[in-house]
Amino acid sequence: MLLLRLVRIARQVRDRRSVGFVAIALLLTLAIVGNAVCFYVFDRAVNPEISWGDAFWYSAVSITTIGYGDFSATTLGARLGTFVFIVIVGLTSFSLFFGMVLDAVALAISNAQKGLGRAMVKDHILIVHFPSEQRVMQLIDEIRSDPEQGACEIVIVTDAIDELPFKLKDVIFVRGSSHDIETYSRARAQACRMAVVLSPDYGNRDSDAIVAAAVSVIDRVHPEIYIVAECLDEKHRPLFDSCNCDAIVLGMTIAGNLMIQEVHDPGIAQLIEVMSSNRRGTTLFSIEVHDAGVNYLELARALLGRSVHVMAINRGLETKTILDGLTSIVGDRIVYSAIERLDWRGLQGRAKA
Repeated sequence: MLLLRLVRIARQVRDRRSVGFVAIALLLTLAIVGNAVCFYVFDRAVNPEISWGDAFWYSAVSITTIGYGDFSATTLGARLGTFVFIVIVGLTSFSLFFGMVLDAVALAISNAQKGLGRAMVKDHILIVHFPSEQRVMQLIDEIRSDPEQGACEIVIVTDAIDELPFKLKDVIFVRGSSHDIETYSRARAQACRMAVVLSPDYGNRDSDAIVAAAVSVIDRVHPEIYIVAECLDEKHRPLFDSCNCDAIVLGMTIAGNLMIQEVHDPGIAQLIEVMSSNRRGTTLFSIEVHDAGVNYLELARALLGRSVHVMAINRGLETKTILDGLTSIVGDRIVYSAIERLDWRGLQGRAKA
């Protein structure tokens, strides 16, 4: 009856997860220490060579049911101690403790798959919203193809799915509203390097407002993070003016322009596809300019024969594609195509080589 009552109490404690681990761990410690003390006190009277180390070793191998046989209780007191502390208390608490550990591990894995856990990452990339599996997979493939971003862990934040439909290394799912600070806390937004906010639904006219609101929340959590947002309708661009969005991609507008351009000038779409992808041929890059007074036309001419093509200069919201007479200002961004990314000094070194 005593054993059954102890088991019943232990199971009740186990069900209360907030105190279960502590209570069972204390019982387990009590069992090991109690049995070691009994063994040392009683059996050492007949065998003076027994040490405290031997006593705790005997308790440990007994409570795990291994029982090497190098030590055993010989006196009545030591045997009673083994019966009470090992058989009654120890084996029950040992089984329950490791059962709780296994339950906790299984729960953590299940929560991670369902996006209910906390991402243990840093310097990662956030992808917010899940418009479709194909769209998100395409974005992940592009990230993985970038030499600078390819090794980064990726955290997907959305409440549109219950579980990721794919399993990829270093891709973590956090389920929750994109407008909830707690969601970004679990996604460790405060420690990420950048965020990409996709449109949640390409058929929803309110998608741009949802994206802009998500950008505002991310900026509140981590003001220094670089945020790229997808905007469906160019008329909705003012939504992003007050939310500190670093870059806006007008996907639908660009796609529409490219389709019409391709009708008149076949081959342009193929060129843009190659240059905008990290997976094929040369790629478009942009870097910040650190020196003033550099003649962009001369720089472009010097780089042209070295497999680097200067495409444009971004100066604030203005994009300059005519380089004649244009000199650099600190803070400009130079857009170029090449087979590898170069910083400003590397670009100048390539021009002088």
